[in-house]
Amino acid sequence: MRTAIAAIVLTTTTVLAAPAYAQTPDASVAIGPWKIEAVSKGQRFERCTMTRTTDDGVEIQFTRDAAGLDLSMSSSKWKLARGKSYPVELAAGSSTLQADVAASGNAVSLPIKDERFLKSLRLADGLDVKGEGATVKVALDGSAAGLDRLEQCYAKNGSATETNPFVAPSRKP
Repeated sequence: MRTAIAAIVLTTTTVLAAPAYAQTPDASVAIGPWKIEAVSKGQRFERCTMTRTTDDGVEIQFTRDAAGLDLSMSSSKWKLARGKSYPVELAAGSSTLQADVAASGNAVSLPIKDERFLKSLRLADGLDVKGEGATVKVALDGSAAGLDRLEQCYAKNGSATETNPFVAPSRKP
């Protein structure tokens, strides 16, 4: 009898909890090899990110925040002088961009402001980041849809207004 009652309670609890679980928003969205997510600090939305890892173990991240789009790359194999800039050439399709990346330990980053180059990122099959010592090759499969979703994530979360001050707004990518 106790076993039957325990089974009924367990079944009832599972059935009642299932709809609440099913409505929980996903923390990230996958588009091809890219992972897109909204990032918050506490209850405050900060940015949206789109990440993937290359075959060589380099993590590539596009970040969309109030300042615009930023490209970051990191690798545990890199030892870079913090605060130093390194010259690079980025090539996507027929478009190139000369820039200096800012270093921080094992990562570099740079803002992408050039509209022509941004369009090339959406259309090209790959991105080559040529440094003085080597070239990092990034496959851009799914990047057009991923970058569109990144912009949607920022537009949705960056302009969201909270209507209920007692409930945290959902942060969907």
